[in-house]
Amino acid sequence: MILGYELPGTGFRDPVRSLVTAAGAAEAGGVDYLVLDDRPAARPAGTGAPWSMVTAALLAAKTTRVGLVTNAAIAYCEPYHLARTVASLDHISHGRSGWQVISEPDPAADANHRREGVDPAVDRDARAAEFIPLVQDLWDTWEDGAFIHDKATGRFIDPARIHTLTSEGQVFKVRGPLNVVRPPQGHPVVFAPAADRQLAPAADVLTVGDPESAATARQAAGSRPVVAVVSPFVAETEAYAHELHARAGAPASDATRGVVVGDELQVAERLAGWIERGLVDGFTLRFPPSVPLETFTDLVLPRLRADERLRNEFAAADTLRGRFGLSRPANRIVERSAAAGTTRG
Repeated sequence: MILGYELPGTGFRDPVRSLVTAAGAAEAGGVDYLVLDDRPAARPAGTGAPWSMVTAALLAAKTTRVGLVTNAAIAYCEPYHLARTVASLDHISHGRSGWQVISEPDPAADANHRREGVDPAVDRDARAAEFIPLVQDLWDTWEDGAFIHDKATGRFIDPARIHTLTSEGQVFKVRGPLNVVRPPQGHPVVFAPAADRQLAPAADVLTVGDPESAATARQAAGSRPVVAVVSPFVAETEAYAHELHARAGAPASDATRGVVVGDELQVAERLAGWIERGLVDGFTLRFPPSVPLETFTDLVLPRLRADERLRNEFAAADTLRGRFGLSRPANRIVERSAAAGTTRG
């Protein structure tokens, strides 16, 4: 089982200290990755945490093993800028970065990104279909070994291993190359909703809501990991857990998240049951406001990590791709050139 925590995007008096403390506790408890929430619009509940990319860079310097996954909405980013930013984070973190693709409509954020001739609400599907493959191509514009550092000949780089992009899409026309060398992971891990037909084919990890409805996603994923977003209402007693759930309006599982209610043993067994049935490979935990992250870390996490049924055979991996059992991808540009019988460059 692979396990991630979604860190809250609001509610901090001291966001830097709170996020660093939460990340340290999660890493110490054996959590595999953190998801950093982000929204380019004001939140009704209050001010948000710092921009997720900046937060991830901070946490990369404060942690050593936990993965750092940043939310980024494709409606408000350019592929070149996002590819450069996530690649930079992968270098800073030594191969621990990921990108969770956000594509859902957000009218408040749309209203912050309109300009003459540009409306983020227009052509969402076309933009989504092109975005991930273009970012992955930009990561591959530098081959591994492009820096040769040959002091004897005075050659610093091998120009034949640096590429421009020749394809032009309906929405994007990006030439490259990227101004950052290929990330340590080759491609940082891309998370996308399994139900999104434009995004899912190019993603490394597919996300689902209610695990009970994950069978279709499991079949479509093939060998790719599937993780469910789950909100745990957990407390030291079952009665208090149900009280917390009731106070929150008694939310039910749906397409966006699963909901589990109970004491630490009940919650741990429910999560383990979904894994044992083969519905999902892990969970991203989205904590309700009434359930502090520390409660799950103290009560449930030790039970999960001690359960031999849930042991992650890739837990010792140094990169986030490794934690998911994903291999380092081959360079797509090199492969296409070889298939076409053309010279690289």
